[in-house]
Amino acid sequence: MHKISIFFILISLFGYSQRSSYSPYSYFGVGETNFTATVENQMMGGNTAYYDSVHQNMNNAASLAKLKFVNYSVGVDLKNTSYLSDSENEKSTAAAINYISVAIPTNLLSFSFGIKPKTSVGYLLENDDKSRTPSELNRFTGSGGISNAFVSIGFELFKNWGLGVSSSYAFGNLNHYHIKILEDVELYTRVASESSVSGLDYNFSSVYQKTFNEKITIYTSIVYQPEANYKSRNNQAIQTINPNGNFGGDSEEIDLSAIGLKNTNIKIPSSLSFGLGFGQDKKWFLGLNYLRTDEGGYKNQLMGLDNVEFKSSQTYSVGGFFLPKYDSFTDYFKTLTYRVGLRYKNGGLYVNNQQINEIGLNFGFGIPLAGISSANLGFEFGQRGTKKSSLIKEKFFSIRIGVSLNDLWFVRSLYN
Repeated sequence: MHKISIFFILISLFGYSQRSSYSPYSYFGVGETNFTATVENQMMGGNTAYYDSVHQNMNNAASLAKLKFVNYSVGVDLKNTSYLSDSENEKSTAAAINYISVAIPTNLLSFSFGIKPKTSVGYLLENDDKSRTPSELNRFTGSGGISNAFVSIGFELFKNWGLGVSSSYAFGNLNHYHIKILEDVELYTRVASESSVSGLDYNFSSVYQKTFNEKITIYTSIVYQPEANYKSRNNQAIQTINPNGNFGGDSEEIDLSAIGLKNTNIKIPSSLSFGLGFGQDKKWFLGLNYLRTDEGGYKNQLMGLDNVEFKSSQTYSVGGFFLPKYDSFTDYFKTLTYRVGLRYKNGGLYVNNQQINEIGLNFGFGIPLAGISSANLGFEFGQRGTKKSSLIKEKFFSIRIGVSLNDLWFVRSLYN
């Protein structure tokens, strides 16, 4: 397999697309790992500790223990990214549905189900080598990603102590194409590497809250995801195409079985998350969160890159909300929920011996709708990567819109 060094010039693409990501770093492994949570939680940096009776926390199944209303949640994301390199700057815009989820409480337990993206692949890279005769242009493109269809269960074991378990079925396609274009040669050569990925993973969670002086509540949470292995069924072919991307007549399948790459495993590393926060019900909240993901996961054996490492990572976040007066009838702005959060991811992906870190500042507000439903509008400014070792720094701005609709079907008391 070829070695790729990302001193490529990132060329522009892209305009509007129904993709959740355009990133040169999605070339590696199984793509860019998505920052997935409800918009409410994203605005607080992704905190897993806070939960209440009307909202979902998709990253903590145990939080369902407190749910008292049926909840329908959907979120969309619009992301604008600038790419900065030593030689050129470019921009792209991508948009996608971020999650769809339904949560239902019953007398004994609550459960939820839905779908959310786990990783995204989207890039267009070019390396123009004019030192060769004829000159050679190498173009690398990618698309696809992995999604999770999940089912979660949460229940209250003792008063104020909830337990939960969530299971996900992962599915998706990872498509990578390398096109070689020679000067004055009519047809191009393309190496198509395509993988169909599927597998199961699960996590266990616990939450506990305690109220002091009938006013201040302490929230704690823990989420553990064991290591999982996804199955990847791979195909690779050398094709002849014309400038329009259509087949030029020749296509030769590579015998991946002979080199042990027809069916491979993708390791999903174990992770452990802790959350801690405190606040006043229907008034304010402030919380911290720590997530550690173990090393050695997300490697795509079909791509066979030797300038890439996947090490352990740590994600730190802090955030909260403020609700001036939820039952105000005279000042509409006092009924809005104002949220802010900061997240920082350290490590994980290493390219050309450079650590690819990410930081994001989130803020936004929740708008009350009929009853206890709400719409949420969030924003994030952030950056990822570095220009060292001829790599690319990304600066991004995201707009996130979420809707949380509530209904009372049956069974649970309306009172905490």
